[in-house]
Amino acid sequence: MDKDYLILEDNVRYSFMSVVWSHKIQEKQADILTEKYNRFETIRIICASLTSVGLISLVFSEQFIIKVLSTLISFVSTAISLFFKSYDIQKNITNHKNTANELLYLRDKFRFLLVEIKTQNMSVKNLIEKYEDLLEQLNKVYKTAPNTTDEAVNRASNYLKIKKDNEFTDDEIDMNLPETLKRRGI
Repeated sequence: MDKDYLILEDNVRYSFMSVVWSHKIQEKQADILTEKYNRFETIRIICASLTSVGLISLVFSEQFIIKVLSTLISFVSTAISLFFKSYDIQKNITNHKNTANELLYLRDKFRFLLVEIKTQNMSVKNLIEKYEDLLEQLNKVYKTAPNTTDEAVNRASNYLKIKKDNEFTDDEIDMNLPETLKRRGI
């Protein structure tokens, strides 16, 4: 391979891997927020139910402890509801998923650029122009991308390095393709 193509390929490969990581981190951050939302929503539902039971029991009993527990449980339920309104977790989840989808699209564009570099059917100058365009698109996504946490980075690392989340064997790919597109051991 010509030296210029090789230099370009090295740089595109680096950018490709950066996008792979960023995509997975955004995806995992959305998962983390979804888990938190579901946990808080479950607690809120339980608290609302317990508050109702406490209020009903007050009709039949005047015990002070029931009043205190009902008030505390009601407070927790209200606090969670206010937390949801203040931080709009659902919107944050959507923002992370949208960013992940944009990065997924760009990941595939970088992969295709690597194919074009390998085949050398285009001049290095034209390939560099394509690369610069992709970098501009990537920069726009990064500028608007929501912040992530260390926990999301750690989960992404686990999925990419240990679980090999983005890797497929030829057999796995062939199982999902029509006969005419299968490799058949090539």
